[in-house]
Amino acid sequence: MGRIVGLSRAIKQEWLVKTVELFLQGNDEATIKSKLNEYLSFEIESPTNLRKTREILMNIWMRPAVLAPDIHLEAVRAYRSDQSDKAALNWVMLLLAYPVFSDVCSLIGKISVIQGTFTPAWLKEKISDVWGERSTLAFSCNKIIQTLKNLEAIENEKPGVYRIKKRRISDEHTISTMLMSLLALSKKAYYEIPELSCVPLFFPFQYNVSLEWLHNSPKFTLGYFGGKMMLYTTK
Repeated sequence: MGRIVGLSRAIKQEWLVKTVELFLQGNDEATIKSKLNEYLSFEIESPTNLRKTREILMNIWMRPAVLAPDIHLEAVRAYRSDQSDKAALNWVMLLLAYPVFSDVCSLIGKISVIQGTFTPAWLKEKISDVWGERSTLAFSCNKIIQTLKNLEAIENEKPGVYRIKKRRISDEHTISTMLMSLLALSKKAYYEIPELSCVPLFFPFQYNVSLEWLHNSPKFTLGYFGGKMMLYTTK
């Protein structure tokens, strides 16, 4: 059986912010559903689309507490800080909740090293190589592209061609949460330290990761391999 695509609606940054606010206020799931229904109804008329959007938002910020509790807790702690980068934390939760979003980001991040733009046709072809040909995937890909535009991660260079928009992150708590999610999602056993500042999954974000900072953090495991210092996954 193929993996479930799931991400069938375009998501806006302000919707994610509202969902987090409701969660941080300590509301239970039923209350959050009710309040999101009211909030989203001002922009989404279709009951079906509203329900799908609401469930996606809740999957992003509530259900990773079950799938990745340590990272979810770290993201919640970071989000409470005025210094944290809310867009990057929302990005982390999207990666954890929806593997198709993670794979799309990885593809865009990899091609961005070679060239500055990409097209939806190229992206759909490459993601089909990973997920297989199916109509739900092409539909989801369109919604992910719109989501990336809404999150100001990409913009149109011209019709049908997109380029990446970069943003700088300096908050260490945010960067720590990003690296924790990277290690959880990674198929690699370790990363060289320079790699950590240019991970395809985080293609819109610019940040620095130093060996000293990693060494002083209890969240990460360092070791030597081939004469080089590496950051190891804990799988």
